[in-house]
Amino acid sequence: MKKFIVFMVALLILFTGFATPSYALSDSQSDSIQTLLDDASRISGVPGMSISILANNEVLYFSSGYADREKGLSASENTLYELASVSKAFTGAGILLMEEQGLLSMSDPIQKYLPWFTLKYQGKHVDMQNITLNNFLHHTSGLTNRRHSQNIPQGNTPDMLQKTVEMLVDSELSFYPGKQYTYGTVNYDVLGLVIEMVSGQSYEDFMREQVFQPLSLHQTYVYKEDAQATGQLAQGYRSSFFMTTPYNAPDYSGNKPAGYIISCTKDMARWMGIQMGIVQDIPEIFHTVIEKSHQGDMSVPAVNEMYYAAGWSVNANQTIIEHPGGNPNFGTEVAILPNERTAICLLTNGANINRSMVLKVKDILDGNLTQSYEISGTQLLDIILSSTTIILCLLAVLFFLLGLRRRKTNARQPMTKKRVIVTAILLIATIVQCILFYALDWSTILIWQTYSVLTALISSALLTASITWFVYTHRYNASFRK
Repeated sequence: MKKFIVFMVALLILFTGFATPSYALSDSQSDSIQTLLDDASRISGVPGMSISILANNEVLYFSSGYADREKGLSASENTLYELASVSKAFTGAGILLMEEQGLLSMSDPIQKYLPWFTLKYQGKHVDMQNITLNNFLHHTSGLTNRRHSQNIPQGNTPDMLQKTVEMLVDSELSFYPGKQYTYGTVNYDVLGLVIEMVSGQSYEDFMREQVFQPLSLHQTYVYKEDAQATGQLAQGYRSSFFMTTPYNAPDYSGNKPAGYIISCTKDMARWMGIQMGIVQDIPEIFHTVIEKSHQGDMSVPAVNEMYYAAGWSVNANQTIIEHPGGNPNFGTEVAILPNERTAICLLTNGANINRSMVLKVKDILDGNLTQSYEISGTQLLDIILSSTTIILCLLAVLFFLLGLRRRKTNARQPMTKKRVIVTAILLIATIVQCILFYALDWSTILIWQTYSVLTALISSALLTASITWFVYTHRYNASFRK
């Protein structure tokens, strides 16, 4: 009788597509997960977060805080968040679907679809016939975040994907294609443009009609306007100086295939169920697509024992399938453990979150109920830089006032050679800092980093300048008063 009940519950989940949550955890486990989320929201300052969990064919939803704090809109499993780099798995599925449909082959050279697309290595053009779609799928093209993501153009016009890929033309690659795996978000923008060229549709329309609708992902969006129309789109936030404030980041529509699909934990539960083969009510072709999407490129060395598949980071035997994501005002994480029939998705409306908290959720599922949230590296950096800003500004004011006091109270005496040298060194240091500030890509820093990065650098220059002033005024010596 017990086996029959379990079988009927599993069937109910499959046919409803996770439409209704079923909480099978113990009360203590549920309380521990909720407490972890509440602590994470409070400590990180991120206003809202939602989690969906698949465990033993059950689906569970937890949320904490606000989708929009100023409007008092609570976060829930229906709250829509930017998926950030978790978007790549959808784009990977889209282009692998095209391969299964016979529209392209992942071993095709990129120039077959983008004949104008050229790249350089060590100053010379590479043979684009040797760079395949697989190189972009597996991040082995030589396009990396360190070199190629800073200049993604801002905008929300229909031609932004084309403009984003055109921006990469003649880029200097970080390594020769196919030699290693190094993550570069723009690789998936290239794949998005290939989808457009082959399908004759916009990337957005193809994904909606060929991927989301057939998979019954009805709360997953490629157009931000559609997500906003539901009234469920979360407000994004960013944190600086120990405060979290609403932040409307610029539009990067050309980076949509890599990082700007929008969804909720309810749809993500179904998506994770599709990945694990729990959800069966999908077109047959997608079973093959999903299986292929988990196959990492093992022709190149692993990074931290992980290979890159199609929008997923996987280990050698595919017992771990995961991907993190971070946009200027959203943070995400998906972790799938097929052998344990467990998957967890975390979506938040702030980048300050420690995404490794999904591992703590897994520990709770395993019965280890005592879990505490640990601040993220991003939040720690903001705390350090904010504290540094305050300390350096106070010291700068102190040295400036001390210099004024010396100037007013002491008589003029010739500067010694030693003080001339020290003053000159300090002055040069101040000028060098100002030049460095000018040379930095502030447009990118102010969008993607905490504001305290800027204030810490400015306060450092101010302190150096005030010490220069203090040393300079030391030529007034109280022993020679008139």
